[in-house]
Amino acid sequence: MKHYEKTIIPQQVKEVLTSTTCDLCKGKIETKEYYATQDVKVECRTGMSYPEGGFGEYTEVDLCPDCFNSKLLPWLRSQGAEPRQTEWDY
Repeated sequence: MKHYEKTIIPQQVKEVLTSTTCDLCKGKIETKEYYATQDVKVECRTGMSYPEGGFGEYTEVDLCPDCFNSKLLPWLRSQGAEPRQTEWDY
């Protein structure tokens, strides 16, 4: 779950992301090391896409890496899915 606060900026009020909590365990999702990356993104996008634009909606959940590995992956495997794991390097 993403948590926002309203910030007053001259002539406007802007929502700024202040923290994110896991939708399963309710713990705060934070990176423990400065350069470490542990992003979990689970979402479904539906809609229409055209060369000049598009529209639609998406459903998402916020998960911490622990819940992703200990809860979601085992459940997916129990349903017959085999998640793919690949290396990345920029």
